[in-house]
Amino acid sequence: MAKKLSVILIILILSTGCATLKEESYESILNTTMNSNVSVTNTYRAGYKYYLPKGMRNLSHEGSNEILALNNDIYYMYVDRVSYYNKVEKDYEQNSDAVYSESLQKDNLFGYIEIKNAANEQYFIEIMYNYAKIEVIVDKDKANEAIAYAMSILTSISYQDEVLTSLMGEDVLKTSEIEHNIFESADTESGYLQIVEEYGQYEEKEEVIDPDFIRK
Repeated sequence: MAKKLSVILIILILSTGCATLKEESYESILNTTMNSNVSVTNTYRAGYKYYLPKGMRNLSHEGSNEILALNNDIYYMYVDRVSYYNKVEKDYEQNSDAVYSESLQKDNLFGYIEIKNAANEQYFIEIMYNYAKIEVIVDKDKANEAIAYAMSILTSISYQDEVLTSLMGEDVLKTSEIEHNIFESADTESGYLQIVEEYGQYEEKEEVIDPDFIRK
């Protein structure tokens, strides 16, 4: 586990001192995470595994649907095992109506990020990368944190081809996964809000900082 400290190093040390995560640009956070070469996993599912950063909790998972929480914010993640297995590719067109819209590309991995205005001075953030998508609504001043945590998960996902081949052969994935289209952006009226209403706000007793988000 000695490589754990190299998982995600979000808080950068600049020549003038330590820059907080809030002061980083979206581009800087995205580039740092996509180039982090994550090699640690601590969460295991049928056909894939990933790294769940300290401070986050897994409230529920069913198939490839995961409900995560960070402090009071609910994150919805969907891992598209079928699209990964079939190596589906689709180009992304930037959304001019979004606060921030950008395609993501690193070697053979691709995706996009969209940040849109939501009610109550919040952002609706959706990130698709590595054949998985995370959606979350957060206060605007927590956008950088949400991007960092979401990308740390998405970049860490590792697929198990032999298991997926077996699941596809048993038709386990063919019916339940296809109706979620990770390649199309959603909106704040999507099923995500139903998830938030179902789970409410998650109360974290004490804020836990992941040491992997700090460069020493």
